[in-house]
Amino acid sequence: MKPAITLTISFLLAFAANALNAASIPSNMPETRAIDSDLARIERECLALQNRLTQLRQQVKTARDGVSHAIDATKAIKATDERLITLIDNLKPYTSVPKVRTFARTLRKNLQRIQDQIQALRKKTDKAEKEVLRPAKDRLRKLEQSILGGEAKLASYRKTVSTWRHDLQRNASRAHSIPGGAVAFDATSRLARPTVRSITNVLSETRRSVDRVGNNLTKWNTPIRAFMTMDESLSHFEKKLAPAEKTAAKLQKTLGKKLSIKIPFSKKTVTFSIRDILEKPGKVLGVVLKPLEKLADKVLQPVLKELKLEIKAPSGIANLNSELNRLPAIEASLRREANQLQQQITARLQQIIQSWSRIQPRLPRHLTSQPQPPKRPITRERPGQNPPASKPAPVREFPAMFIQP
Repeated sequence: MKPAITLTISFLLAFAANALNAASIPSNMPETRAIDSDLARIERECLALQNRLTQLRQQVKTARDGVSHAIDATKAIKATDERLITLIDNLKPYTSVPKVRTFARTLRKNLQRIQDQIQALRKKTDKAEKEVLRPAKDRLRKLEQSILGGEAKLASYRKTVSTWRHDLQRNASRAHSIPGGAVAFDATSRLARPTVRSITNVLSETRRSVDRVGNNLTKWNTPIRAFMTMDESLSHFEKKLAPAEKTAAKLQKTLGKKLSIKIPFSKKTVTFSIRDILEKPGKVLGVVLKPLEKLADKVLQPVLKELKLEIKAPSGIANLNSELNRLPAIEASLRREANQLQQQITARLQQIIQSWSRIQPRLPRHLTSQPQPPKRPITRERPGQNPPASKPAPVREFPAMFIQP
């Protein structure tokens, strides 16, 4: 056979094989057609679920970023509380200094009221960070990885299901060409249909789990927004707190400032700090006390004006307090749904896929082996007998002494 003819025949055979594999399942095989329809649905479900998992993974990442912002807000609350404590402590020594104490006490009481609210909030946020936020962040990271693995599995499953359909159509076409094969193959398809339906059910359950996890993630939005609002409010509050801190430092410097004055009718000069002049006037000579008090008052007035501060508490404290009460229940619900989804992704779907591989429809064994044509018995022929006439004469043997030379 010529090479060109051989190549043409090979191409035609390959084309015929592909056409056979892609052929539709005959109508007299309803169970097999139903399986093929179910498998096509599974392919669509896998693709839809894969896309939904991709969306959920982005949602999980957004939630994880939100939890990170909440942790940052918790740190900001702690830092603000510590700044308030420091400022209140710095103002305490001046609450007893004449001419200063009224301003110092007013500002200190104002800050103390705010600090009480911040400290109560800090206790709750510190607890939430330890018991809820950081564990949730770790779980969300693991969930994100599981979902990514689930996407890869579903992509692989779709290819596997496509291969199953290809094999099913090929075997159905082959069975249809064998006498009795269509009925036998359709019977095996009937046995496999429950497993196909179970795969569909698991995909549907997984889809519902994905939706439940997504709904739980949505519930995180409200407390996360409360944390972010509080964080933004603290940024504005700290801008108002900075002048008070600056004024407290300036007051300390001002009270420590030394004032010198010459004693009248004498060449001697005396020096006192402004604080000594205000707190211990008895130690100052009466003749110079009045002038020194005037000098001290002149230096103090600009600082005292700066102490006339009325700082409002940062907004969002009450709202965040309320959301912190709901946060543990939200986290527990998300943890429960996420665990179920991870179990479905890693275990159940894989088990169903493996079970299908064991029971997928195949041609019955007695139809897969082609019967051999019966062998005809071979009769052995007896060796032919020579007629008497042709029978050779017997040869007589004699002793050597009788043999003629």
